[in-house]
Amino acid sequence: MADYIALRKGRNALSSVLHIVLNISLAVFSTALTVISGNWVFGVLLVLLSKWRIVAVRPRYWWTNIKANLVDLTVGMSLALLVYMAGNEFNAWHAILTTIYAVWLVIIKPRSETIMTEIQAMFAVFFGTFAATLVSSQFDPLVGVLVCSIIGYGASRHVLMQSDDRDFTFTTFICGLLMGEASWIFYHWSIVYKFDSAATLVIPQLPIVASVLFFLFARGYKSALLHDGKVRADDILMPAIFTTLVMFTMIFFFSVASFNV
Repeated sequence: MADYIALRKGRNALSSVLHIVLNISLAVFSTALTVISGNWVFGVLLVLLSKWRIVAVRPRYWWTNIKANLVDLTVGMSLALLVYMAGNEFNAWHAILTTIYAVWLVIIKPRSETIMTEIQAMFAVFFGTFAATLVSSQFDPLVGVLVCSIIGYGASRHVLMQSDDRDFTFTTFICGLLMGEASWIFYHWSIVYKFDSAATLVIPQLPIVASVLFFLFARGYKSALLHDGKVRADDILMPAIFTTLVMFTMIFFFSVASFNV
């Protein structure tokens, strides 16, 4: 019996190590393929292929699996697109984005605690709107509105799935609609930040605004669930102050014309 337990533990350890290696390899190869080919398709395709389990069931379950994996797909595809937009020669941004994706796959995504589901959703909101904003600047703004609406829907659903409330369809729809509205507004007021004049990738305001607002939404919704539909001021006071300070500082002190697209 002892030998059997030891063998099981050895196999579990080997399986965990192999899982980590494969996830890190996915992050590295998605970046390498994108940079070497100079085409975003290969990186995004590798991310999609890694989610083969979504369609490894009967077709009637595909839509359910897609919704359940929207956050992971958003993060993976967004980071692949950001790698592409960071340039076709390896630079610091590529290393940073690859590291973020590896940390996402190995540490953040596997966790299921309530706080971690909120962090996962905020990752999707930040990087999803980040990539959507840069991509939509080259296309019709409706593209950004549609993509951000899907991101808002997927992120809110990811958080609300962890609650006891199963009637959240309307809430997720509203969250997606508001995210799309924010995308439309910021498309016409495109402020971006860069760390230096030679930076190959710039950070728009929308991901920052969307992330802090989503954080406030998650805190407020959780408070309402815990107190029979009423949001307690004590539960959202600090998140509201933090959100207000971030937005106030960004809009009034870091929105000068020199930052404009």
